[in-house]
Amino acid sequence: MDLSVDTLRRLPLALRIEIEENAQRKDLTQSELAEQQEHILAALRGQTQQGRRTDLEGFTSAKTFAQVEARATDVVGRIFGESGRQVEKRLAVVKAAREEPEKFSKLLADMDRSGRIEAPYRRLRVMQQAEAIRREPPPLPKRGPYRVIVADPPWPYEVRMEDPSHRGVQPYPSMSLAQICAMPIESISHDDCILWLWTINAYMREAFDVLDAWGFTYKTILTWAKDRMGRGDWLRGQTEHCLMAVRGNPVVHLTDQTTLLHGKVRRHSEKPEEFYAFVEKLCPAPRYAELFARQARPGWDGHGDQYGG
Repeated sequence: MDLSVDTLRRLPLALRIEIEENAQRKDLTQSELAEQQEHILAALRGQTQQGRRTDLEGFTSAKTFAQVEARATDVVGRIFGESGRQVEKRLAVVKAAREEPEKFSKLLADMDRSGRIEAPYRRLRVMQQAEAIRREPPPLPKRGPYRVIVADPPWPYEVRMEDPSHRGVQPYPSMSLAQICAMPIESISHDDCILWLWTINAYMREAFDVLDAWGFTYKTILTWAKDRMGRGDWLRGQTEHCLMAVRGNPVVHLTDQTTLLHGKVRRHSEKPEEFYAFVEKLCPAPRYAELFARQARPGWDGHGDQYGG
């Protein structure tokens, strides 16, 4: 450990000796380092009582315990040649793993293995934020605001019916592009919202116009690889695409999800069960909204002329 001598010499003698002895070790894991820092923090807090001053560097202007508490990690950080914020992040991962090992022990193991703090800490914050979001009161049915919205609009097939290569048959009423763009999606959207917009190959370009009209920013595309081919235009279709877009700063719990989703074809236009599980795992929400839904689904508010809810 690279200790700050200037800060170290202001610590109590017994604590300074202990730190200097442990500093000879070069193989400390992040969790072992956290244990030492916790010990030092406890000692520093013990040096200061409510309303009393201390001669420790960094505390000279602190008159209350609350002020000392806020500065303690900065002092510890200087001892070990890092910022107080780094100390806080390391201790946060250790604390979470200690209190809920079934959830967070892997983060601690990753931190010890890599020797790095940032990535495990970021994952911890996302996991904690996701849990907090899932515990939120559910939005008002049909009104929102929803943190996650899935939309599968009936794209206007009729404009291509004269195309000699067109093999498909439209089994339900469609909407014009102007009608789709005019939908008041923003009125039911949370300030930090994720939108999944299903589109077809022929309307891929127009789907981006819909995102703009609805007030969302495109992020990536999820491709559904179907288990069998269907009808199509110039090629027989065996994929379908869903645009992921956001407004604000929503939370995603990214683990092993990729841009490719395998799933079986169901009834016409129905999306695979794997998609809904994918969304629920990646995008935390107290409740989800599906526009143009085909069936009722637990945890989801659906809307559509084929909806059975």
